[in-house]
Amino acid sequence: MKNKYIIGALLVGITSLFASCSDDNDSNPTLIQPTEFALNTPAYANATVDLEQSTGLDLTWSQPKYTADNAPIGVTYEVQVSPTNSFTVSTDEAAADESGEKVADYGVLSHTTQLCNTSASAEEIDKALVKILKWKDGSVPATQEVYVRVNAFIQEGVSRLNPIASNSVKLTVIPYYIELKDAVPTMWYLVGNMFGAKWAGDKSIGVDALPMFLKPNFSYDKKTGAGEIEYTNYFLTGDYNSSAECADAGFKILPPNFDWNYSMNAILNNEISAKKGTIEYRNNNGDGGHIVAKTAGYYTITLNTADNTATMVEYTGEVKNYGTIQIATSLDDFASDTPMLPYNTEGVENHAWYYVMEVPAGQTVSFKFKIAGSWETNWGFGAEDGAVNMYGKCEANGHNIGLTEGKYCISFNDITGAFSIVKL
Repeated sequence: MKNKYIIGALLVGITSLFASCSDDNDSNPTLIQPTEFALNTPAYANATVDLEQSTGLDLTWSQPKYTADNAPIGVTYEVQVSPTNSFTVSTDEAAADESGEKVADYGVLSHTTQLCNTSASAEEIDKALVKILKWKDGSVPATQEVYVRVNAFIQEGVSRLNPIASNSVKLTVIPYYIELKDAVPTMWYLVGNMFGAKWAGDKSIGVDALPMFLKPNFSYDKKTGAGEIEYTNYFLTGDYNSSAECADAGFKILPPNFDWNYSMNAILNNEISAKKGTIEYRNNNGDGGHIVAKTAGYYTITLNTADNTATMVEYTGEVKNYGTIQIATSLDDFASDTPMLPYNTEGVENHAWYYVMEVPAGQTVSFKFKIAGSWETNWGFGAEDGAVNMYGKCEANGHNIGLTEGKYCISFNDITGAFSIVKL
């Protein structure tokens, strides 16, 4: 295959980002076509993996040789899965084929990495099997063979240069039926000293981990649920100790599977010092410091779950301190108020609130947000009373929000008016 050259200036600007599996260096390496690289056989390949009870399947592999002396090049890796060990037509290619002639025989997991390891989503593997094998509810087999491989390429704009696939590894899994519909938007969770020292010891949403907020009117990826989520509130600040932790103001942000290896931390300046006001994706690297605001005040955190980047920006809009926010429901015909719980630790000004509600089987419950002791200030959402919406921006005196049976963590922000509901 004809060799391609990567622009030297591009390599100089992003060498630090691209260094992942090799320590070699070259000022202007020539990109060559690798001939092979190896996906390691995991220890669990000799067992049967229950996909419904698993969060991720750990995979490791060697680095393809993209330069003659194996200089550090930014290789992107994606995981592919097939029930037949045939990798000719992906589920995305088949879905995009208007003629309907293409039949999918493999799926591509959404997460990519530039490291030589990843945790492959068990749920996405199961969805790929359901989609390819067209299982219906009640027709899922007790066990299923699935072949996993890694595809490597050099990302240059929208182009994928010099792709190469690894060997495949056969696994035996216990699949389960999952309805194929638009993905639920991806949620991350706030934990730490800033939030009442809730550190997700039990991984319990609404107890020791607090959800961020989905953005009103944002179009989340229908396949992956990826997009932007945010959080606005008052933040304390403080000094780091020798472990890059902050006693009162420090916090972190955990992904949906609560895996600390893929959390959001502060950038470390060195081994014992973190940089205030920064947020960095750990991505299975060394542990980072607590996230801490530069100064005490109002900030908005925006986290992009598509590329795992996040910012913490000062909020300069108008803020009114209500002290407490209540929730009123149709369970007692809106006759009484129930205080929502604050996100911030006790005694700190707060503007984000949460409440865990359980709707009885066969019922639909309506609710609104309000100030204590009066209906003069209240918030609702929707086109009509009782309409079910899982997120949005509330309006003053808006409609009652509906929820069907189930258990939910309901969050409301009295600065932005945003509400967001996570089903538990």
